[in-house]
Amino acid sequence: MSIGILGHGTRGSLLAGALAFAAVCLLPAGHGKTRADSKYYDVAYQFRLLPDEGAAKVTIGLDKNADYVRQIRLHIDPERHTDFEGDGEVSRKGNYVYWDPPKGGGELEYMVDVNNTRKSGSYDSRMTEDWALFRGDDLVPPVSVRTKVGAESRARLRFKVPKDWATVTPYKRRSDSSYVVESADRRFDRPVGWMLAGSVGLRLEEISGTKVVVAGPFHQGVRRQDVLAFLNWNLPELIQVFPDYYEKLLIVSAGDPMWRGGLSGPGSLFIHSDRPLISENGTSSLLHEIVHTAMRIRAESDDDWIVEGFAEYYSLEAMRRSGTISPQRYDRALKMLTDWSADVKDLKGARSHGPKTARAVLVLRDLDGEIRELSGGEASLDDVARQLAREGKVTLEGLRKITEGIVGREVESLKAANLPLAGQENDLLSEARE
Repeated sequence: MSIGILGHGTRGSLLAGALAFAAVCLLPAGHGKTRADSKYYDVAYQFRLLPDEGAAKVTIGLDKNADYVRQIRLHIDPERHTDFEGDGEVSRKGNYVYWDPPKGGGELEYMVDVNNTRKSGSYDSRMTEDWALFRGDDLVPPVSVRTKVGAESRARLRFKVPKDWATVTPYKRRSDSSYVVESADRRFDRPVGWMLAGSVGLRLEEISGTKVVVAGPFHQGVRRQDVLAFLNWNLPELIQVFPDYYEKLLIVSAGDPMWRGGLSGPGSLFIHSDRPLISENGTSSLLHEIVHTAMRIRAESDDDWIVEGFAEYYSLEAMRRSGTISPQRYDRALKMLTDWSADVKDLKGARSHGPKTARAVLVLRDLDGEIRELSGGEASLDDVARQLAREGKVTLEGLRKITEGIVGREVESLKAANLPLAGQENDLLSEARE
């Protein structure tokens, strides 16, 4: 049954390396699922990349144990995900597509427009005649699944690509050229994270127990060796803070017209090839995104400044601790952030960037100092960061509770009187009543 949805449709050595190491396992340490008591059903994903159309045909297949699955619901972008058809019953309501698969197994197919631009006109997902760079999340949107009690998926991903194209994904490659897709915290495995296919080159190196892969299309100005050298200095410092880091990290890169910034994903990240390893203000977009991959936290209640603040703070801290930047340059960087954020009146908001994030770094710097003082040097902001990474989400109140649990009392740095927050007068009144 089908439904219509509106939409639109050195080189030699590097290529040899890409073909020989076309995929990399990026599963976090200790994150394997325990499935001993589960009912299994197999999910087979296929991404057929169509460079002539700038699109991908996605197939989601279920095996003979499909009777464990009652319904799969996809939260789609109607402008990008189109032409749904499949075995069993397929229907759409608004931005949701519902698939009720037949008991004997079957397939759901649809098209995805890979090319996607941001408001600036630059791409955060792109396919050319020579390569494709995208997130698995783009091709398989968020999924909700109704199953029998205890049922879990075992998923594999295959690519169909033009001849001589290599593929690099955040998953382990099997001998049959499929990829093992596993989400440690979910019963339904969905391929996510950054992926790259085409005429690409890569370099890889093990740094402090983490295998780092830097990959990008040819002729895109990707500085693979520079990135690895930079991470040899700084990644060990971040792994000291986040010891449960991924066993392997994929970094993909390309030049214009890709978005001129960085974007993180599970065990992977994108960084524009023109981004400096260290910016003039002393911070690093690359390390910023690596911290995001390490913490994997999301903000609630308009507290994104905490998420972005931690990423920016540790991008600076890693370089200070490694000696990549001198103490004097570190101090100058903080002075620049102080000047830049002088006019910030409210840290809260759905998205934090620029001056807000700069101010957040200063709040966390003060918080770190206070934790060290109150604990007699036995604790630091590192302990807070590790606990946040375990919890996966953060609010200002949650940050306060974690910190108080570490030092045994309220901290001045996070009191309303010391934070630029809209409506803080109400908070101050509440504190006075207490």
